[in-house]
Amino acid sequence: MAFDYLELLDLEINYKVISRLFGEEIDQAAADWLLSLGLDDFCDEPLIRRGAQIIHEELTKEQPDNYLDLLAAEYAAAFIGTAGSKAAYPYESVYTSPQQLVMQKAFEDVRKILNARGVFNDSELYDDHIAIELQYLAYLVEKLRNTEENSPEYEPLIEDQESFLDDHIHNWVPKFTSQIKASVRSRFYLGAAMMLAGAVREHDRILRNHRLG
Repeated sequence: MAFDYLELLDLEINYKVISRLFGEEIDQAAADWLLSLGLDDFCDEPLIRRGAQIIHEELTKEQPDNYLDLLAAEYAAAFIGTAGSKAAYPYESVYTSPQQLVMQKAFEDVRKILNARGVFNDSELYDDHIAIELQYLAYLVEKLRNTEENSPEYEPLIEDQESFLDDHIHNWVPKFTSQIKASVRSRFYLGAAMMLAGAVREHDRILRNHRLG
């Protein structure tokens, strides 16, 4: 069964948006960009849709003048770790290594996978940060979207998505999203967690339907 081009495009866009949500604090430019996306009517996938609506509501309702500063403080507490043991660290290594530390085997494995595909992380984030992993999935989806079905690259692109989801997303993202719910107070990042869970679920559905079709 051939992939639906628009489904792949939507998935790619979702991954890029969610990557930005978790990649760094939301400043005014990022807030304006998010509002330009029409998050109040963003996607058919229920979790993505509801999560996007929550973010839209948070950015459009009356908030304190320092709302973005408060949101940045929550980002630092939850995702950088100023909250200590209550933090929702966005690194695969923290959830998959016995030491629960960053830059463990998952970091090394993800870097090898990215580099083998010609993808090099030039940001300050470690390679197994959720934002980088989602950027890589967006890259694979975009490549697949623009590859002919009879191309020798077609099947490897599908297999790479399946293996990356199995080896580097399913093994920790559910724990990460659960920790977000336990760590944050703002509805903004609860919405982001919903979007993340929904995007992974949608990706699984698209790949499963292709195999079954």
